[in-house]
Amino acid sequence: MANEYTVPAVHRAVQVLEILAGSHTGHSLADLSRQTGIPKSSLFRILLTLEKVSIVQLDRARNIYNLGMKLIDWGNRALDKIDLKTITHPHLVRMSHETKESYYICILDDYEVIIIDRADTPEVWRMVARLGQRSPVHATASGQVLIAEAGDEAMNMVVGRTGLKRFTPRTLTSAARLKERLKEVRRTGFVIADAEYKPDLCAIAVPIRDHHGKITAALMTALQTERVRRNRSITGEMIDFLKKEGAMISREIGYQGPPA
Repeated sequence: MANEYTVPAVHRAVQVLEILAGSHTGHSLADLSRQTGIPKSSLFRILLTLEKVSIVQLDRARNIYNLGMKLIDWGNRALDKIDLKTITHPHLVRMSHETKESYYICILDDYEVIIIDRADTPEVWRMVARLGQRSPVHATASGQVLIAEAGDEAMNMVVGRTGLKRFTPRTLTSAARLKERLKEVRRTGFVIADAEYKPDLCAIAVPIRDHHGKITAALMTALQTERVRRNRSITGEMIDFLKKEGAMISREIGYQGPPA
């Protein structure tokens, strides 16, 4: 029934765009006709229409078609409308159900960390954190992830705006030590902040990347420090799990780079 209402010409145009999207060098009219089965005369009219609105572009020197810039514009507009929480929340709920742990999504706002989404499990101890709660960048796993690739200028802004206040004996209060930590984050793709913000809290965080490859959020879990010290293997298992889930969320919001 649904097929009765579809437009064949639109379906053909989508076929063409799918083929062009999978090519780095483009295709000639003959190539596209051969791959789609669309007669050249009909295909020419489709391509001419798409070219007129910049959806495809024709290299007239070689008579080769490629995707046009209009699709980049549309793609960027669609990505800008993505609501991060709409995507992340089902993931957090599933993760919490599967592992009986609590998970959080954090972003950077005015050089502070804000929790924008969470999923808790009632079976285990939960970190005391509320949505919208602000935390210091330098003392938290999420904060260190969020500024890991922002460069020295961002780190200097953090130091200048909020300082490197000591919260526990393990807090990073030296700019040099913080720089070394950020370097390590860039190398490994995760952070463990054990008792650096709260003495009983071991936080582990990984990046979530947007369609530009930029770190746009952090996926974080919080474990009891004592529990981690009794079972050291739990951190390695959690890092692997968070990396896999962070990569999945990143793909869903448009990241096309290499997996973690």
